[in-house]
Amino acid sequence: MEDPFVDEVSIDDVEDRIDQNPYTAMEGYELQDASGARVGEIEYTVYDAVSGVLKYVVANGHPILADRIEADAENRRIRAPYPKDLIESSPDPEDPSGEFDRALRAHYKEPG
Repeated sequence: MEDPFVDEVSIDDVEDRIDQNPYTAMEGYELQDASGARVGEIEYTVYDAVSGVLKYVVANGHPILADRIEADAENRRIRAPYPKDLIESSPDPEDPSGEFDRALRAHYKEPG
């Protein structure tokens, strides 16, 4: 399935765009939990420019792993596979690091 948030980029453009996060389009989207209940809005996204992977999104100060989120670009919604109480008890966002990634994965009980 094609990712609606990532533009097609030629290899010549990669160096020029390494600092740009293509997932900022999600900012302002509504975040829903696994049951469809509103959790808040996406404040910002954390993107690994080297691998081109969206690592997590942050809504209402709560980081959510991006591995299994579902994006509905047409309706500006993101659905996370976690319950609202688990999202709201997530660790405070930190600068991206291997240690924070492991802590966030442990919180959501996702494999590392």
